[in-house]
Amino acid sequence: MKISPLPALRILTLTFLTLATLAQRPGFAAELRTWTTADGRYEVQAELVEANDTAVRLQKADLNVVTIAILKLSKQDRDFVQSWLLEREKSETFMPGIVPDVLGEQIDVLSMIDPVKDTQTGKWTRDANNLVSSRSSRARVVIPHEVSPPYQLKLVGQRQMDKGSLNIGLAIGNGYQVLVIFDYGRPKRSGLAWIDEKTEPSNATFYRKPVLPTARDFEIVCTVHDSHVRVTCDGKTIVEWTGDPSRLTLHPNFRVPSNRLFFESLSGTFRISQLQYRPIRESEFQRHRPRGNPSPADSVALIEHPLGHGSGFLAAPNLLVTNHHVIENAPAGDLKVFFPEVSDFVKVHGVLFEDVGRDLAILSVESKRAPLAVAYDGYVPKGESVQLRGNPAIGGGVTLRNAVVKGTTRSMVRVDGYDFLQIDASIDSGSSGGPILNGLNQVVGVIAMKATDEGEKLIHQGLARLDDSFKEKSRQLAQEGIAFGIPAQDLAKALDKVRTMSTKEAGRTAQLHENRVVFKRLAALAGIRLLEANVNVPDEMRQQAARVRTTGLADGLFELIPAEPARVLRSALQTEDAQNIVAMLQQDLDQHLAAISSSPYVSDSSRRNFNALSQRINAVEKVSPRPGADYRRFSATMTRLEREVSRLINEIKNDLE
Repeated sequence: MKISPLPALRILTLTFLTLATLAQRPGFAAELRTWTTADGRYEVQAELVEANDTAVRLQKADLNVVTIAILKLSKQDRDFVQSWLLEREKSETFMPGIVPDVLGEQIDVLSMIDPVKDTQTGKWTRDANNLVSSRSSRARVVIPHEVSPPYQLKLVGQRQMDKGSLNIGLAIGNGYQVLVIFDYGRPKRSGLAWIDEKTEPSNATFYRKPVLPTARDFEIVCTVHDSHVRVTCDGKTIVEWTGDPSRLTLHPNFRVPSNRLFFESLSGTFRISQLQYRPIRESEFQRHRPRGNPSPADSVALIEHPLGHGSGFLAAPNLLVTNHHVIENAPAGDLKVFFPEVSDFVKVHGVLFEDVGRDLAILSVESKRAPLAVAYDGYVPKGESVQLRGNPAIGGGVTLRNAVVKGTTRSMVRVDGYDFLQIDASIDSGSSGGPILNGLNQVVGVIAMKATDEGEKLIHQGLARLDDSFKEKSRQLAQEGIAFGIPAQDLAKALDKVRTMSTKEAGRTAQLHENRVVFKRLAALAGIRLLEANVNVPDEMRQQAARVRTTGLADGLFELIPAEPARVLRSALQTEDAQNIVAMLQQDLDQHLAAISSSPYVSDSSRRNFNALSQRINAVEKVSPRPGADYRRFSATMTRLEREVSRLINEIKNDLE
């Protein structure tokens, strides 16, 4: 990250700037409608006043309330309740950028399958409610149910022996299909086939580790939109692909209708115990329609705010990855994200993930660009050629947009208790948060400038302990440049954590980031105001303080800074740069505090503490220009305010941890 140079108060102020104005919560209009039970025997005119996953509470015109189980309602009413719950969840969330798919009725397609009629090749047999495949080279079943995206398919099964692979054929819409492959070949590999007429070892969905367990159940969930496919196994993402659906094809030998799903086993025995299809009635992905075959450069962004800049990239639809230190001191509303064209500015909803130790952050944004593919298996062999993309600063206020540096992977190293990918490459500040790509354009790491700086220190310290025969060679390697990256496996875990957030969890996380920024601004402002009050006391008060010290009765009294250092600090605080910093810290502060007070994600005690801290800072500010001439009176006032400020800062800090 590139940080703008600041003068004397830089340490106090690097972390603070304006907080974006929070969105107002939408309300609900009362709606009196007709409710009907599924059997048609009961009908009532009422307003929906409360609902959960099991029941609804309805208020009739006479204000009497009735409770009805969800399962007893008509399908139309159940759909209405589901939409109502989603809208309420949205309204209670501070701009999360995370809106889950609204799923329709669950359909048990396993019970529809006739193994004799629907098996296209090989052999499947029914065992009670399960389907079991024979150990033939290929046993395929076509599901006798027409589908169209968007939808979700859940398969629960078990592999009987530690060999054999499983394939699932997905209908993408508009005649397009694709095959999801699990654990094919030796060594086992998974992915989508085909993308751009390339099988899984040659496209960006290549997964190089075993996926399916043996002799225990696994759960596969395929979520399909016409431009997005995500596949998980036991909650872990294996494949995520976003792009133009015309890039997806199925080998013509399959001869499966384009509106049908299918599954098949290869050279192994599988038992399928659940197979459920659910249409997706509403989804954010309905507006996400990338076209063509974009370059990786299209998904790499420049992140700017008044204190500096860094890099980031789309790693999933509407999720932008960067380093934590790039954004930790800026509210979401202050972050400006630009893709290759300067005019392509995207809005940041909020910060949904922060890991200080790992130096990783994930932002919620609005962008129709296709994300980069992530190497979800975390596989990075030593000696692999990689590209590092970012926006480095080259001096004089000049930033190179989407610069590419080539490098070679070496090994994993441990820095400050965390594992990082070490790469032979030279990078500059401003590239922080950019992607590290392998030959398939998969993200195998995130450039970690902070770790790079620490790693170089460790290397130079290590040089001092080497004997002479190794020193010169090691110095040459250090001079050539070494970079560090956050491994893709850690990025994958973070992305899965964000994906499983409810909208309320996302709202709380985003609000927590905003609260931290406001807290840092208040803490810095408190330090400045206390310092001003100290250095502004008149000389006669300093003389009083000196006389008190000689009596040995100064314990518990406010300690004044000596005259000469106070004069230097007073001059520094009066400079234009210092005054500009104070103005930035105060900018819209009352609005931000009001927003915190009205947020549903802030506790009552935190609200009180934020407001109380602001009031104490204002009280110190009033004392500063008129400290009076009585040292003991001034000391009593300042000691009380300083203690209260310290207490409030500690309490807020504990709440934010």
